[in-house]
Amino acid sequence: MVRIAKASMTRLQWNALAIITLIGFMPFAVAVITNAGSDSDGLSQDSIGNQPFSNEFRGIWWDNGNNYTSHYQTNIPMPSGWYNCVYIEDGRCGEDYSYSTDYLLPLTSSPNNWLSGQTLYQFGQTHKQPLAPGEYLGTSGSGPFGWYMYGESFNGINSNESLDKISYQFIDYDTEYACDYNGFVDLDIYASLTFIQGNETYDLENFVLETNNKFEWNRYDPSNGHWSTACVIGIELEFDFTGFESLGITEWNGGNWSGTDHLIQIQQVVRADGQNIGSTALPWAGDSLFAFGAEHQSINTVQAGFIIKSLTTILSFGTFALAIASTPYWDPFKSFFKGAI
Repeated sequence: MVRIAKASMTRLQWNALAIITLIGFMPFAVAVITNAGSDSDGLSQDSIGNQPFSNEFRGIWWDNGNNYTSHYQTNIPMPSGWYNCVYIEDGRCGEDYSYSTDYLLPLTSSPNNWLSGQTLYQFGQTHKQPLAPGEYLGTSGSGPFGWYMYGESFNGINSNESLDKISYQFIDYDTEYACDYNGFVDLDIYASLTFIQGNETYDLENFVLETNNKFEWNRYDPSNGHWSTACVIGIELEFDFTGFESLGITEWNGGNWSGTDHLIQIQQVVRADGQNIGSTALPWAGDSLFAFGAEHQSINTVQAGFIIKSLTTILSFGTFALAIASTPYWDPFKSFFKGAI
C-alpha cells in the first residue's frame, strides 16, 4: 500500500486563508451578532395603547418645514405677531410675541377611531394654527420636519420592554383616492430618532427610509355593508434597530418608557423619481388635521444577550487563531490544546 503524506499548510497558505475568511466570513458573522435577538415574526403592537383621549399636550411641533413667513405677511397682511408660529425651528415659534405669547405649538389630541384596532392621536398640520381655510400656500417644503412626543403618550410600550423596531404613522384621512392615484409617489426620507430622558439623550441617526405617501387600510362602508380597501395620503417611518442598539437603548433608559420622550426628525423628503418635492402631498403638511399612530416590535433580550456574548467569544477566538496561524507560535498553541484534550 502506498501512503501519501499530507503536506501541512505553509505560512503563505495560512495568510491566504485568513484574508479569505476576513473578507467572506467576518461581515456575515458581524451581521449575525449585531442583529441577534431581533423579532422576525412580523407581529407589531400598538405603541400608544388603549388610553382615554383628552386635550392634554402630547408633545410639540419641533420643525414644520420651510420658512414662508414673508409670503403670508405680504399676501395676507395681519396684525404683528399673527404669523408667529407659521415657522417653527427646534421647537420654538418666531420671536414676535406682540399678538401671541406662545413660543411652543402644542400637539393636542382629540378622539380618533379612524383606524380599527389601533389608537391614534389627531393633530394639527404644519400651518393649521396661523391660517384660515383656503390660505395655505400648498407646500411646506421638503423639510426639516419634527415632532417632540412625550413619553406618557406611548402607554402601549410596557415597562422594561426592549424595542427591536418602532414605526410612526402619519395619516391624512380626510380624502380618499383611487389606489392607482398618480399623486402617490415613492419617497426617500432622511431621518433621525432621539430618545430623551431628563437631560440625557440617545441618538439614532443617518436613517434613509425608502417609503411612499400611500396608505392603505380596510374600512367598513355602512352604505353597502361591505369591507373594502381605501387609499389615503399617509407615510410610515420605520426605525429598525440592530441588536446592539436595542440592548443599548434599554440599558440607557432602564426600560422606563413612560419617562422617555421621542424626538422624531426628518431632515429632508426627496422624491425617488428626482422631481422637486413642490406640492407633493405629505400627510402632516397643510392647514387641517392629520392622524398620528405608532407600532413597535420587541426584542428577546435573553436570547440576544446569549447570542452576542457567545458569538463574540467564538469570533474573537477564531480571529486570534487565524492571526497566529502563520507565525512560529502556531505549533506551540496547537500542541497546548492537543495536550489539554
